This record gives sequence, structure tokens and C-alpha cells, in this order.
Amino acid sequence: MKELILNNLNEQQVLAVKTVHGPIMAVAGAGSGKTRVLTRRIAYLIEENGIFPGNILAITFTNKAAEEMRKRVGKLLDSSVEGAWISTFHAMGAKILRSEIHNLGYTRDFQIIDDEDSTIIVKNLMKDHNYDRKNFSPKITSNLFSAIKGGHTSINGIGEPIRSMVIQLYPLYNKYLKDNNLVDFQDLLVLILDLFKQFPKVLKKYQEKFEYVLVDEFQDTNNLQYEIVKLLSINHRNLFIVGDEDQSIYAFRGSNIENIKKFMSDFPEYKTILLNQNYRSRDNILKAANSVIKNNKNRIKKELFSSLGSGDKITFFKAGTDEEEAYYVFDKIRSFWKDGDKLNDIVILYRNNAMSRRFEDIFLKFNIPHRVIGNISFYKRKEIKDIIAYLHLVINMGDDYSFSRVYNTPKRGIGNATFQKIVEEAELNNIKLFDCIGEESDIIKGKSKQAMIEFKNLILSLKEKINQRSLLDTYDELIEKSGYKAMLENDDATLDKSFQSERRLDNLNEFKSLIMEKIAGYDINFTNYEILVNLLNDLALHEQAQEIDEHGEYVNLMTVHAAKGLEFKYVFITCLEQTLFPSSQSLMDRFDVDEERRLFYVALTRAKEQVFLTNCQTRFMYGRYMTNLDSQFIEEIPEEFIERKGMYQPRKEVYEKPKHRKVLEMDEELITYQQTVKNVSVGDKIMHKTFNKGVVVSIEDDKIRVAFPSPIGIKILIKDHPSYEVVK
Repeated sequence: MKELILNNLNEQQVLAVKTVHGPIMAVAGAGSGKTRVLTRRIAYLIEENGIFPGNILAITFTNKAAEEMRKRVGKLLDSSVEGAWISTFHAMGAKILRSEIHNLGYTRDFQIIDDEDSTIIVKNLMKDHNYDRKNFSPKITSNLFSAIKGGHTSINGIGEPIRSMVIQLYPLYNKYLKDNNLVDFQDLLVLILDLFKQFPKVLKKYQEKFEYVLVDEFQDTNNLQYEIVKLLSINHRNLFIVGDEDQSIYAFRGSNIENIKKFMSDFPEYKTILLNQNYRSRDNILKAANSVIKNNKNRIKKELFSSLGSGDKITFFKAGTDEEEAYYVFDKIRSFWKDGDKLNDIVILYRNNAMSRRFEDIFLKFNIPHRVIGNISFYKRKEIKDIIAYLHLVINMGDDYSFSRVYNTPKRGIGNATFQKIVEEAELNNIKLFDCIGEESDIIKGKSKQAMIEFKNLILSLKEKINQRSLLDTYDELIEKSGYKAMLENDDATLDKSFQSERRLDNLNEFKSLIMEKIAGYDINFTNYEILVNLLNDLALHEQAQEIDEHGEYVNLMTVHAAKGLEFKYVFITCLEQTLFPSSQSLMDRFDVDEERRLFYVALTRAKEQVFLTNCQTRFMYGRYMTNLDSQFIEEIPEEFIERKGMYQPRKEVYEKPKHRKVLEMDEELITYQQTVKNVSVGDKIMHKTFNKGVVVSIEDDKIRVAFPSPIGIKILIKDHPSYEVVK
């Protein structure tokens, strides 16, 4: 049995499994087999040292990981591991509370509530204390309560008037939970600490029970979790932690990279075991990753290596535009697919969710199966669907479905009962819901009536002026005067960073980019009304095209955060520009840049065979053109591990904290490419690889203006570009 447990382990892994006593820090680099070490260690404790399974506590971060560990240990022992606690922190907390919560004045049949339940409780408290839900969001307030309880934020750090409301309602929220024998998600940790600190006998009971404590992904623990682990292990000191500070990327969720230093201080006799042989990636990828991450200071130094061969160099492709960047990625993926690779083995990574749209559009256009992981598709995000509904109303005020979606978004004081009266009035008089709003209507009263009249007048005004000005002006007025933009700004200003799963304002700005692209594709014979109708029709077709089999084969699209713990044969890391990745906010603080660098390191080490880095010279994003420097992380990869293609030129600028973004102002779409020498004159006919036949109508310096047939219209191209040929 011992041979089976230690089979196929390298020397350092064997040491980690067999070093039974005392505090141990296993520094497990990406792809170094840490789950194998954890499961073999548990089996070794039971099989070779006679440790009773009930005296072992192994903690990981997801139920899926815990179940996988249980299965592997059971297979090694050829039996179940009944008795050993292999679970998440919160599952452990719930189990202890079932036995001990009576000490805190609860009963053992307490109920665990979810986030939705918490929001309902907060909503009722607001109502009881006369807080207007137009100004104070129950969902945001519930999230703030959770952040305060978990120690991620403090009441003093909240601005007014939210702070005064929180000071009053937060104690009442906790009292309500206790009075009704309820615990929320944070209580599963907070109440455990309360138990251990207030009742020494309870703490001693679990200290003696859990003689051996193992913690996976230690770099991702928060302060509450560390305190629990420390208290359980402080006497017997058999604490085995597995982690890698180079992969600590969840500060926004409350994880504290300093917990590794706390461990070193609280358990000074600890032993370090370095797990640095990678079983996933080719060696060139690892050497590049090592070169990047060494720029972070105050880290445990290690050099990942692999015996899988050197592999190809990392490819860096610099495109002219974000459209060309997306087409480059698409072409590469299509070639891999044609050569027999599975789409599931390919991932496109980006820094934030708004960056997925360009790739989604191209895959939809060419029917390449794809799925957005860890988030919903750009076109299915709530704020995008809301704005599309508003635009549908501008086109067709009789669209009852769109009216039903946005009549009370933002809040206009129309409850379900009032809305049902509007529906009944419309059915009775055979009219549309929109037509039920007006001064003569008695269904809605007071401030709500005035708000709905303003809503109706806005839609009428937008439709009336739609052909008299730019569609962009229509869009800007819509999101401003509807209150939708202010609603999101208020949410972002109030909401703790740890709860911002996606930047919704960025998505609204990216939708503006989509409108601008559509405008560029139509000639002057199309009215704004017709362009908007066609745009909305295209979006409906996009949505229908995305209704595909969830169990099929797809290209994966996700943020780097969502990719943690995953691996793929081919990895594309996109939008690698200064202010995008690393983000503009992070550039204000060195420690934030360090976390961004760890994020890039995680992205690199997801790859098994090949990594492609991409960016562009001119990016059309968030409704404007921008030019950024190449990401500083690209420059941190030594030349011997990277092959540069496209428009790359050696950097002359110095990386520094940004004062503002550079914005390139243009009247029409600018497409730039790698240059070649070409003779072209006004009146020449050209054949473009994407836009087909066109006529050169003017030449200015190194740019040509080309007229293409509708719906493409006028395009500005670099004069000496290989994407077109002059034809006679």
C-alpha cells in the first residue's frame, strides 16, 4: 500500500507526503501536482501512521475540489474515508455549528439563508424604518453587511448617507437573524470564531479532534479563515499548508496574501518544501512565466521547470486594430480546428468581461461554437438587455415586452400591483401599455405618475429627434435622462469592490462602440431609424444563434480570474495593453501592479502547449478610439522565449503611472496594419480581403479613403497595406 501511495511522486512530493509532524509550508507552483500531494498525504497519515480519519481536517475552497479529494483518497485506500473532514471552510463551519451553536443562544435546527434571503430581510428592515428603496438598494446594502461582517470593509469607510443607514440597520439585521434562528453565509465563519474565543472548552474539543490540519490554496484564505486555522492548530502545530503566493489573485474577494507571512510568524519552526516541477506546460512557457513573476518583490523565490520539452516560443502578435486582433485569434483557432484539435482545448483570456464582445461577434459571424465561462455572453447581460429594450421602445412604442422590462428600471415607484392594473387597463381598452401613461390616467398617482410621464416623454422625444442628429447622441441622452447611467454609477460608488462581478458601466460604453461600428457600415442613404432597426434585428439573430447545446464542443472565453485552476492546450491572452492589462487603476499602486502581474502569471501557466499574446495599436473600446503602450508584462519576457509578429516595434516610451488615456479622435473608422510598399492613385479600384471591391476616392499622406458598396461604405486604410490589391 505504501508503494501505491508514493508511486509516481517526485522527490519533493515524497518529502511533502512523508513529513508528518510540525508546521509545513508546501510552496506549490502552477501545475506541480498539489492535489496529488494533498490526497497522498491524507492516505499516508491513515495507512502508514495509523491516524484515525476523524482526526484529520482537510480544507479546500470549492465543493467540487473537496469531492475530488475524497474520491482520490478513497481510491488510494481502497475504501471510503468516512470520518475524515474533507470540506470547504463554510461546510466545516456549518458542521461544527450544528453541534455547538446552542452555546451562542441559537438552537441546533438553525436555518442557513442565502444571498437572496438576506436581501429580502434588508428590504423589509428598510421599509420598517422608512428608507426609500429608490435611494438605498436592498441588494447593495445586503452586500455591504456581508462585507462588514467578513472584515472586508469597515462602516467608517462608507460614505454618507449610506453610512448612517448602515449604522442603524446593521445591528438590527444581525438581531433579526438571531431572533429567528437564522445564519447567513458569513456567520458560518464568524460564529465559529465567536465560539472558539468565548468558549475555551469548545475550542479545546476541536483542537484535540483535528490533530492534523491541511489547507489547500492557502494564499486565497481571508483573515477569518486564517484565524480559525491558527486556533485549531496552535497547540498540536501539525498544520500543513499548500499554496503559491505567485497565484494570489483574489484580493478583491478579501483574500489576504499576508496570511503566508502570518503563518511564518505564528509557526516559526515551519519547514518549507518547494514543489516546482510542473507537469502541465512546456518549458519555454514556464521560463517566460518565471521571468515575469520575478519582478514582484517580497515573494518566496522559485523557478518552475518541466520535463515535457521546450516547446514553441510564445507568440506576440501586435495588430493594427482590435478588429484585426480578433481576426488573428479567429484565424489561429480555425487552423487548429482544421488540423484536428478540439475547440474545448482552446481558451481566450481577457482582463475584464467587456472585452469579450469583439471575439463573440466574429465567432457568431463565422458560426464557430463558443461559450463565455464564469459570466454570461455580452449580449445577455442585464444592462445590455435593458438598453436594447429601451431602444426597441424608441423604434416601436407598442412593444409591450420591452415596456414590461424597463418601465420600472431604474425604480419609478411602480409596484407589481400597479403594473397589473396597467395591464388590465390596456386589455380592457385594447391599447398598448405605453398608451396607458398620461395625465388623464388615474391608475398611477403622485410622484410615480410624474416619473412615468417623464419616462414616456423621453421615449417620444428620442423617437422624434432620431433622424435629426447622431445615433450616438440619441444613445447618450437615453442612458442619461432615463436615469440608467446614474443608477449604475450609484451602485458602483456604493458597492464594495469584492462584489463587483462585472463592470456594468464598461459594458454600456462598449455597447456604444457597437453602435458606432454599425453607423460606419451604412452609407448616407440610410436613416438613423433604419440603421437602429437593422442593429436591433442583428442583435436578435445573435441571441438566437447563441442558443446551442451546452454539452457540445466550444472555444472557451473567460477572464483570467475565471481561468484559475484550469488548463488548456492553447491559450490566447488578449488586449495586453497598458491601462487594460495591467488595468489603469492598478498602475497607481505598486502592490496593485504586483497582483496584476500575478494574474498574468496565472494566465501564462494555464497553457500546456502554446501561448499567444495579442494587442493592437488602435483600440475601439468603450465608445472611443484609444492608443496605449504595450503591456509592461510583455516586455518582461526575455527575447529568447518570445517571437514577435505583426506591427511590433521596440518600445521607446517609459512605463509610468497614467495621467489620462490617450484618445485618438476620428470621424470614421480607422484601420491600420503592418505596412508594405504600394503604389495607388485616386480612382484606382482595389480588392480588399474583407470588404471586397472598392474605389479610392482620396489620398492624404499615408492614408487612403476608399468607397465600398453598401452596407460597408467609406473606410480609411493605410496606403501601403497588404490586405488589399490594386486591380485594373
